Amino acid sequence: MQRIGRVREVWRYPVSSVGGESLASITVSPEGIAGDRQFALFDPATGLAAAPERETRWRPALFVTASQAPTGLPVLRFADGAEHALDDDALADRLAEHFGFPVAVGLLGAGDYRFPVVSNRYQPAPLHLVTSASLQALAGSASLPPLDARRFRPSVLIETDNGDGFLENDWVGHVVRIGDADIRVTEASRRCGMTLVAQPGMAEEPDVLRGIMRHNKRNLGVYATPAEAVTIRVDDAVYAEI
Repeated sequence: MQRIGRVREVWRYPVSSVGGESLASITVSPEGIAGDRQFALFDPATGLAAAPERETRWRPALFVTASQAPTGLPVLRFADGAEHALDDDALADRLAEHFGFPVAVGLLGAGDYRFPVVSNRYQPAPLHLVTSASLQALAGSASLPPLDARRFRPSVLIETDNGDGFLENDWVGHVVRIGDADIRVTEASRRCGMTLVAQPGMAEEPDVLRGIMRHNKRNLGVYATPAEAVTIRVDDAVYAEI
């Protein structure tokens, strides 16, 4: 295996479509990251989960962040610093104020009877890997300023030692080693409109998605699956089977 670099950041997204939390480590199994995307916002009038990549009315979701408390349910944090656990009675009114229409919280799968179950609009992969080389390649080819990885919602951001271009493309079908864990890369990450949506500190930027489409067949990063439960930590060394 060839050394690629190191883990710069690891992320978890307790509530789908809103901002996530940067952590020191994550535990991931073939079923996914512990505590990741267990809940979703949805429209109680239609029963459909939030879709910021398709509907502009849902784009304020990116200005809310979710974190998993040590015990209990995830907590949503709003731009003014207000925090509400998912079972807070005041949360429904705050969400309606934030979005301008009624919004509820649902469960993606079985578990907590207090929340209705909603259908996920896509099947998330256990891990989403993005390299700094790909971010630099996209910025350079599309004449964009340096790109914030939050646009791409990775679970693992890898800082590369050497090499340029969209390095992850060559990993599909092969194994990467992160720390002591061997993880199989299953497919490229096909990008959607979420990449161009404004977020805290980032303006809306349509050329992000246009650049991915023009220069890398609409892909950036890769999806991957471990054979068993593993822990991935910031600063873990990363090697690729290339």
